[in-house]
Amino acid sequence: MAVFYSRIHLAFPIALLSILLFPAVGSAQRIDINGMPYETEEETHGCSRLEELMPLPTAKVVSCQKGDSVEISLPLQPDANGALKEKKVRGAYQFREYQVGEIEEPSAFDHLLAALPMAGFRVKYSNKPSTITARKDDIWILIHVSDDLYNVSVIREIPDNWRTVQTAEEIASEIQAHGRVDIYGIEFSPPDQSIVESTSKILSQVLKYLKQNPDVSIIIESDKVSPTGTPEDDAEITRERANAVMDWLVAHGVPKSRVQPLPAGRNNPITDNESPAEIQRNERIVLIKAAS
Repeated sequence: MAVFYSRIHLAFPIALLSILLFPAVGSAQRIDINGMPYETEEETHGCSRLEELMPLPTAKVVSCQKGDSVEISLPLQPDANGALKEKKVRGAYQFREYQVGEIEEPSAFDHLLAALPMAGFRVKYSNKPSTITARKDDIWILIHVSDDLYNVSVIREIPDNWRTVQTAEEIASEIQAHGRVDIYGIEFSPPDQSIVESTSKILSQVLKYLKQNPDVSIIIESDKVSPTGTPEDDAEITRERANAVMDWLVAHGVPKSRVQPLPAGRNNPITDNESPAEIQRNERIVLIKAAS
């Protein structure tokens, strides 16, 4: 009997891998780990299949929920001092609760943890045997495991509608209020990070602000967090970009004594750097009012 149990137990990772990598064309043709026809969520509780993460081989859906705009709190890795961290995410929400078979129950957490990277997710936090947080672009997953039950919350984050300054007056207002302003819309040519003037209209507003405020000197900070490449690459790119903005302003009449380049590389991200929107938000020029 022990030999039989061991063989069945070892079969689960193989079965899970096969199901994830080779999903059947039709759910009605699938056979579960017990050799029985697989029943879909639609057939049991009227719940549509979660596209983001397939259920474990023996899992049967117990309940489901959904919402158009729901906020959930996701646990993240503790900070350097051990304090717990969390992220609040709002967006389109789906929830599934599953019950797993008795044989698979002891290994459900490990199988779910292994399935997430195979589905394209990056695990952001795990606390065995109960909790997993993972992310893929703007999709977050929270999994809770308890005995023979586990539930999956999937939330597609609503992009943050952050607003960029468009005029010299808005630049002046931000600098007056905060001593700095994030500038977006400057396009740099990849070979040498030179400015593409035809698509960098915001520079004319930066120039206008500096000419309207002749007593203000600024630090030109350049920031970039590449999803690929190295920190050294980003440091060099931001050096070239900060210098390019300084040179453009000087060439258009701003005294060189009023502008100072500051390449920041990856040192000052505003947000995470995993979704396209976050990557775009972290890549910017920051004008910082220099001390008088």
